Amino acid sequence: MKKIIQIAKYDFKRLAFNPFTLMAFAIILVACLIMGFVYKIPNTPEYSASLSGETTQEVYQSFNSSDSKYDTKLKLDAMFDDAKFLLQVHDTKCAEADELISINHLFSDIWDQLYAYKTWQGQASAPSISSISNAVARLEMFVENFKSLKQFHTRLILTKTQVGDLDKIIKHFKEILNSNSNTTVALNKIYEGKSYFTLLNDISKKAITFNVDSVHLSSFKMDYIDTATKKLENIYAEMSDMYNHINFGDVKNISKMKSLATNYKLTCESAKTAIEKEYTLLLDKLSVKINKIYGYGNFYLEETKRDLTYAKYFLKDDGLYYSSYQHALNFNTASYKTTAYDHSYFMMSIVGFLTIMFGIVGSYKLFGRDRRNGKMDLILSQKVSFNQVFIGKSMAVLWSTSFWILVFGILTFAWGAIFYGFLPGSIIAVFNTSKVYTISPLLFLLIKLIGIELQAIFYSVITIFMMNISRKFELTFAITMAIFVAATVCNIFLNGQLWWCLLPFIHADITSFIGGGTMSPGFLKTSLYAYGNFFISLIYYIVLVGLLFTFTKQLFKKN
Repeated sequence: MKKIIQIAKYDFKRLAFNPFTLMAFAIILVACLIMGFVYKIPNTPEYSASLSGETTQEVYQSFNSSDSKYDTKLKLDAMFDDAKFLLQVHDTKCAEADELISINHLFSDIWDQLYAYKTWQGQASAPSISSISNAVARLEMFVENFKSLKQFHTRLILTKTQVGDLDKIIKHFKEILNSNSNTTVALNKIYEGKSYFTLLNDISKKAITFNVDSVHLSSFKMDYIDTATKKLENIYAEMSDMYNHINFGDVKNISKMKSLATNYKLTCESAKTAIEKEYTLLLDKLSVKINKIYGYGNFYLEETKRDLTYAKYFLKDDGLYYSSYQHALNFNTASYKTTAYDHSYFMMSIVGFLTIMFGIVGSYKLFGRDRRNGKMDLILSQKVSFNQVFIGKSMAVLWSTSFWILVFGILTFAWGAIFYGFLPGSIIAVFNTSKVYTISPLLFLLIKLIGIELQAIFYSVITIFMMNISRKFELTFAITMAIFVAATVCNIFLNGQLWWCLLPFIHADITSFIGGGTMSPGFLKTSLYAYGNFFISLIYYIVLVGLLFTFTKQLFKKN
């Protein structure tokens, strides 16, 4: 063991304290300091960001004003009413679906009349241009109304393609009707465009009416609307009681008043978000490709489940005040003020990326260049075994990456503490998108640093493996870097694909997993954990790295 430590200490100094490494990390440190001044970490707006008032009374009065530029009680209540409306929409007949069917009947009647007129000329009357014009106007009004509807404000589901086809139908008929052609020419052109009648009929038949059964609606009302109503009443009663029992010009309780106002806002948002996310999950179960539906943005199942979990937790916890909690994200804070931890989370995401590359370069230097320039043979001639050399050099890489991660972790945290300070309370995080728990921000930072080191270990082991399967060290080094780049690209753009998660492109940022939302594109997000259980994923990582390390050790001895 003594010889292993000696080899590790020698190579650690070579890697961590050579002039090139020190200069590179000094440049990185200066860049981080400059970025700390230039780039301001975005945060979730505190309620006071849109609320005026320098005293407790003024905050309360602004909250009850009708000024539309502030998040007043009036505006927030309207948001809550919108959440209630979502339940009412899905508890009644779908007016939009009925309207589309009715419009399709109009066009079908026009086609039948036009077909009879063209087939038996003189024996059937032609459809009037005004009736065609009215049908087109009605279809145009329907499409405009449909496009103006918010998400889930109708039960009618049309895809982006179908909405585009409806626009094409309207454009086709309007071009004919607005031309200067006489009635006979116009009818002939409309008759030649039979495919547009067929297309409208096809859309009318294939459009989906999204049904939410009464059991779900009743459950949503009880869990979200009724719970939120009670919580809003309690919050506003506390605000009013504080307002009625404080001295004029009081500033001592202004923070609590703003916290209550923020809590009121989040309660309204949570109720609406919860219902929207529940509908989204139900819609997803219908095997509808949500991303193809008109009006929907990108859909990530994990993010939807995470947001729903947060909303449920917030609504059910009567004692939850926003100022007491922070919300873990990969880059930016969701606490209402940027903290030292947020600064360190952000900076370490960038430094961690560079540290992984440093681990790859260090592995190449100790296992590639040392073999090529004869240093490996020199060490092996000093009465040490192959295993001792292999483990010692691997340990040197581990120490080097850990050292720089720890150094920058401390420095970025200290820098954040000087310029940002701290907030009370814990971080709220979601485990496996279903269980909410709280965690110390410092512990969360340590977990993030461990996650970066896990990534560095993985890519270092890959590099050591590549250095031992070929003597073309520069080529194998380039291949390893290419794997790392490919993994980064995959995790940013393709981590929603299950089969990518089975590839050994491991970005084991544990904080992304325990914080939920592992499916969303983001810098150094993990694809390993995206579909799996955390502990199964961790075992997968340990087994994969362990087997690769053991196999490489045998290769090293053989070579």
